[in-house]
Formats: sequence, C-alpha cells, structure tokens
Amino acid sequence: MLVRCSLLALLLSSVFAKSSGIRGLDPQLASKYVPDASGNFLCLDGSLSIPFSRVNDDYCDCPDGSDEPGTSACNNGTFYCANRGHIPARIPSSKVNNGVCDLECCDGSDEYGSKACPDRCLELGEKAREEERVLALVRERGGRRKAELVGRARELRVEKAGELREKEGLLAEAEAALARAEELKSGLEEKEGERARAREGRASELRESRLPELVAYRRFLSRELHRMRAHRDALILLLRSVRTGHNPEYSDAAVSRLIEEYAVFTDAYPYLEAAALENAAEGSKARVEREAAMDRDEGADDVDFEKCRSAIDTFVNERETLSEDIATLSLLLAALRDGYNKNYHDLQVKAAVVGFADYEAARERDLALGEAESREADIDGVRQRVAEATAALDALVESPPADSASATGGDNDGKELADARSAYWAAQSKKNTLSSDVSDLKTLLYDTDLGPHDVYLAVKGECVSLDTGEYTYEVCLLDRASQISNKDQSRQDLGAFAGFAATGNGHRYEGGAKCWNGPERSLKASFACSDEITVLGITEPEKCEYIARMTGPFACDDIIVGGEPVAAVQQQPLKSPEHDEL
Repeated sequence: MLVRCSLLALLLSSVFAKSSGIRGLDPQLASKYVPDASGNFLCLDGSLSIPFSRVNDDYCDCPDGSDEPGTSACNNGTFYCANRGHIPARIPSSKVNNGVCDLECCDGSDEYGSKACPDRCLELGEKAREEERVLALVRERGGRRKAELVGRARELRVEKAGELREKEGLLAEAEAALARAEELKSGLEEKEGERARAREGRASELRESRLPELVAYRRFLSRELHRMRAHRDALILLLRSVRTGHNPEYSDAAVSRLIEEYAVFTDAYPYLEAAALENAAEGSKARVEREAAMDRDEGADDVDFEKCRSAIDTFVNERETLSEDIATLSLLLAALRDGYNKNYHDLQVKAAVVGFADYEAARERDLALGEAESREADIDGVRQRVAEATAALDALVESPPADSASATGGDNDGKELADARSAYWAAQSKKNTLSSDVSDLKTLLYDTDLGPHDVYLAVKGECVSLDTGEYTYEVCLLDRASQISNKDQSRQDLGAFAGFAATGNGHRYEGGAKCWNGPERSLKASFACSDEITVLGITEPEKCEYIARMTGPFACDDIIVGGEPVAAVQQQPLKSPEHDEL
C-alpha cells in the first residue's frame, strides 16, 4: 500500500513537472496540459485529441489554438507572461517572437527566440507599487474628506431643520402682523375715501357753479382769436406783396431789410403764409362759416368744467403767440413806412404802406370792440372768479380743505395713512422674504438630491474654475456652470444642475444659453477621487456640449473602520413635518 501511494505521488509529481515546463502556459490551466492514458493532449475546446508531443511544436493543430501556448503558430492563441516581481499578463500568440519588446511582457519571455528583451519586471513592479501607494494615499485622504463632508452634512441638516422651524414660526408671526397692518391700512383708506368723496362733492358743486362764467370766458377768447388770426393774415399778405411785387431796380435799403427780416420769419413758420393765402381766397361768407364750424367744435367742451378750462389754457397760449407774431410783423411794416425812399415810384411798396395804415385803423376798431365786449361781460371779474375757483379746485384735489382738516385731523390723518401704508408694505416684504426662505429650506431638506448621505450638502453652491486661456470655466456644485471670456468678462450660461448621471458620480448641467444655430449649451462633469474639488480639463466633443473632468471626495470609496464604512453612519432621514398650510 505504501509503495502504491509512493508510485502515485511520483507520477503526479512527474505530471506537474511536465506541465509546468510548458512555455507560455497559464498556471491556472496547468491541470489541462497533462497527457492522457494514451499519451495524448485534448484540445481545450474538446474538438481534437493529438499526441502530447505536438504541444508547442510550432504548428497549429487545435482549432482553438490551445496546443501552442508558447509559440506564434496559432493566431488565436494566448501567451502567458509570468512577469515575476510585477503583474502577470496575457498577450496574443501573434506577438510571440515578433521582434518587439511588448510592455505587457516586462520579463521579455515573449521574445525567447532572440532573448533581445531584458527583464524589467522588478523595476516596473516597484514603480507600479509606488504609484499604487500614492493612489492609495489619495484615496485615503479623499475618503476621509468624504467622511468629513458627510459628518458636516449631518450637522447642517440638523441646523437647517432648526432654521426651518424658526423661520416657520417667524412666518406665522409675520402673516399675523401683515393681517393687522392690512386691516389698519384698509380702515384708514376707507376714511380717506369718505373724505375724498366729500371733497369731490364740493369740487363738483364748485365746477357746476362756475361753469357758465367759464364758458362765457372761452367764447370771448374764441371771438378774440378769430380777429387776431385775421390781423396776422393781413400783415403777412402785406409783407408778401412787398417781397413778390416790389421793383428791385430801385434798390431801396428799407425794402431790402424788410424782405430779409420777413424771410427769417417765413423760414421759421413756413405754413403761416400758405394759410393766409388760403384764408384770403375763401371770401367773407366762407370765412364766417369756417369760424362758426370752429366754434361749434370747441363748444362741445362747454359741458365739462375741466375740458373747458383746458380749452381756455390753449386759447390763452395761442393768444400770446398771435400777439408776438402781430407785434413782430407790425414792426417790419412800420420800419418800411418810416424808412422807404419816397422818391422812388415803387407802386407795390406804396400800396403796402397804405394798406398798413388801413390795417392799423381796423386793428384799433377791433381792439375797441374787444374792450367793449370785455366790459359788458365783466371778463376781468370772470377771469378773477375762474382763477379763484381753479385754485380752490386744485387745493381740494391735492389736500383736504382747512375746515375738513380741523374736523377730522387733516394732515395728521394723511400722515397716519401714509405711515400705515409704509407699515403694510414693510410687513408684506418681511412676510415674502420669510415665505421664500421657508420654501427654499423645504426644497433643500426634502426635495433635493444631495448625493449619498447628503455628501454635497456642505459644498452645494461652492464654485471651482479652470482658466483655459481664452475662457475660464466655472462649475458651481449642484447650481450652475458658466463660460467666462477672459477678454471682456462676458459670461455664457452652460446650464443649471439637472441631476446626477445615470451611472457613476457625474453631474449634468442643462438648459444653458442657446448656441448660434445650435443647441442649448450644456455641461457634463465626471469626478475622480481626491480630497480637493478641482476642474482638471474641459473639452467640447460636440457643438456647445462640454465635458468637464473634475476631482472631488464624492468619487472616493468609503473608509472602512471596524468593518463599517465611516461615511455610512446610520442617520434617520428628516421627514417633512405634517402641518396645516401657513
């Protein structure tokens, strides 16, 4: 029995020794590279059995290439590089003895034919292990920073929940204060409305009592304006006759001055001469009809005190303009009358001088007529009474009358209402601010995805940037992303935070400014583990669609302490409180 066991052990030892000596063989497959009882090798796909001696004979027998693990005979085979001191590797059999030192086979075993490739595995292994130590340190620091963020998030959540409760209490108080302020304001406004209605009643009585005199004054002014317009037309026609009909051979200095100065007037008011010619051509009957039509149109305002007063203001302004024009044109003709050369037989000039004398006589008659009408209608008294009524009306509109002030408080009431309105708007503003704060806090605590264990709560809104030369890119975590021109500091919106990526720990920022002839700008951010939040690089693979490579502790694994992840401290999530709507 002992002998039989010894023989079996010797046989197994021989088999493993034989298989372990096969070049390019993956140790995990060593048990399959043992000759069967007939001394044959079964291809790994089971398709063919060949003599074991044909393994690694540099001829491909097996369809799956498994009989040539150490040669390049099979284009679908695999060569195993032991790479002692580094990481083992597997390369396609086609790379065996191809004259190239493959990095995957740092031990050079793939070029055993030429032995041209040195064994660099110890050197590369040490370098890889050093890099791994550095990465492990980065991951450890990042994991600890992540744990700090989670711890701070827990504290912040408690703080924000307390702040929410406090703000909700303040909001309830602010709403009650607003209701009181609105009630006070409404009561004072009602009183002010009553006083305003009383003032309007007095004003209406005053307008009604003074309207007949106001109408009489307007009609007096209308008649006066008809006469003054005719006077200006007459002067314009006399001056035009000199300009167009004088004899230029006389070279009269007074005539030249008149023509020159009249040209200044017509250049400033070119339409007046055309209107004067048109009115002169219509005849007296047509003129009377035209003026009567104007009176009828203007009389439509005689039923309304304010419209009538407005019409009077317009008439007074026109009267001033007419007076200035008549004075200016009269001076021109008076200068011609006094200065023209009487030795010249210029018929048109002499006719104008005679015409001016006739005009002055007609003007005097019209002025006398106007004065008679004014005395008969007591226009000076009407003007005085209308002015007094207007002042009284303005006082009623602008402020309460004196007797009302003494009876109801007057200015004190107005100040009280103004103060009540100011208090109301201040209460409204305070309530709106608190309502917005409560809404924001609820959204943050109950409706915002802040990542696993609220890891982003402590850094939400924190901004990091990268200067790429032409632009600086800024990413504000869970908020917005922007592209800032380094030339003029103009800012393009790359979108608002739209959620986390479907896989991994990336961010999506969408709905940014629309590109010219393109889509809305957007940015996708991916993170590598680090204890610092940074932007490593920005690319634009598609028009206005940006990719940001970033670092941050969010991408780091949790640190395991005592078999439990530090960042996975159990916490009871805060639930939205049940309460009535505020």
